[in-house]
Amino acid sequence: MNINFKKYFKDIDHSLFFNRFVFHNTTDGQHFIGHTPLYNHIGKHIEFRYNQNFSYQENKINIWYVRNDYCAEYVYSDKKDTIQKNIPNEIVKYINNGKLILLLSTSTEFDTDHFWYKVIKYCESIGIDKNKIFILNSNFKTQIPNSFKLSFSGVAANKYDIGIPWIEKYSDRFPYTEDYIDFLKNNKKTKKFMCLNAHYREHRHYIFYKLHRNKLLKDCFFSFCLGQGINHVEHPRKRMIEEWKNYSVDLDIEDYEYSLKILDELPINLEDDNFWDTPLIVKNPILSKFNHYYRPWVLKDLDMISNTYFNVATESTNDCDHGRFSYFSEKTFIGWITQPTIIVGTPFTISQLKSLGFESFSEMFDESYDEIISNDLRLQKTYKEIERVCNLPENELSAIYNDILPKIKYNQEKLFEHEFIGEFKNILEKLIQESGVEISQ
Repeated sequence: MNINFKKYFKDIDHSLFFNRFVFHNTTDGQHFIGHTPLYNHIGKHIEFRYNQNFSYQENKINIWYVRNDYCAEYVYSDKKDTIQKNIPNEIVKYINNGKLILLLSTSTEFDTDHFWYKVIKYCESIGIDKNKIFILNSNFKTQIPNSFKLSFSGVAANKYDIGIPWIEKYSDRFPYTEDYIDFLKNNKKTKKFMCLNAHYREHRHYIFYKLHRNKLLKDCFFSFCLGQGINHVEHPRKRMIEEWKNYSVDLDIEDYEYSLKILDELPINLEDDNFWDTPLIVKNPILSKFNHYYRPWVLKDLDMISNTYFNVATESTNDCDHGRFSYFSEKTFIGWITQPTIIVGTPFTISQLKSLGFESFSEMFDESYDEIISNDLRLQKTYKEIERVCNLPENELSAIYNDILPKIKYNQEKLFEHEFIGEFKNILEKLIQESGVEISQ
């Protein structure tokens, strides 16, 4: 099938703008924001320099860039030498006198305010003016001053990280055609829903326990593989039990011993052993200039999706830090553009997506769970909705599903309206204005 790929991308040349910048303390744009590449449209124009001793670049806007994973050992283990390396005393005078912008930037799912407060406190302790500390944040509920929030949280460049892979792999079906929607409406489903999990997280354990105990696993495509290729982290049973013991105290765990026994069944894999290991190369020349590779797990099996009515997106975390932290990743967003999806994660995700113009799925789910601040109550409410919908008569569930499909197609169209490159340009423009940095001519 011949697809006019160009229509999905506005090929805007921002090279003159991005050529004005040099980012210090980082070597390249490969993993500049989040886990996704900083695409050729941006990265090839920005100069990246890794130099602990700051060297001012004339005729450039100089930014000292510090990703949150650069600070993790200091925040969690008080290793002061690591923060001193990434925010050295030598740069303080340049920041305070307007020659250098300090930008603390997101890279992971756990970009909470209290994480940054410790980094900010360190910055102030070495003499950096608090008004000169800026943050690029994936927490769209952040309360930290001088923060620039990414609209799509942990999927900052959603169109390039998700849209491109799906178009290339499923060009005959994605974005959904009218013929494919007709197929979905008439396709006999083999399962009610899907719930795919990788790393061990306690809220995922809770969903696994509930589905297992209530004999609902037979109704879903379920995985819990405990790792992802190059990102694989071993989760021995002993460690899972230790984490679960602390987490499950206030949850409705009817049979604690049973909740431990089922861990013996992990890992549960739907993918082959090599699935997680190799980045997939974009072959189409038009698409590759936006993103030349993508992570294999951003692609779900479209046949699996077509054989289920809804998706359970178990996010990286469900701890909202008492309502001060909200975040979503590709786990939620892939569901939002493929089938009705319920989210096991932080609150306010649905309201955030709706504010961006996306349609939710209130016809199928009671979405009031999205407003619950308590982690335990939100998790329990979300599971009860999964169970309720799963137990609907199939003809009723099918009718609701069919009515929602136009929303899925609409969400796919909204995906391609977002211009991350333009959003990042706007953030840098605001950063220049608010920092008052000197711009050499």
